[in-house]
Amino acid sequence: MRAVAALANGMGMTATAEGVETREQLDRIKSEGCTEMQGFLFSQPLPAHEIERLFLSGREAQKAPVRIIAA
Repeated sequence: MRAVAALANGMGMTATAEGVETREQLDRIKSEGCTEMQGFLFSQPLPAHEIERLFLSGREAQKAPVRIIAA
């Protein structure tokens, strides 16, 4: 994880860490320089139409039963 994050940062790219399930994992990944993450910590898997609805409607995103953490 450290090497991939460093390589991406050095090339001016972002790296996405997949499978983030705990706050501890989130903190560790952030400390290594990774800025994009996905996993159950943020949301359970959703059908595409629900993701669109969640992110395109500001009010519904706040009321949604999933946790979205901006890193």
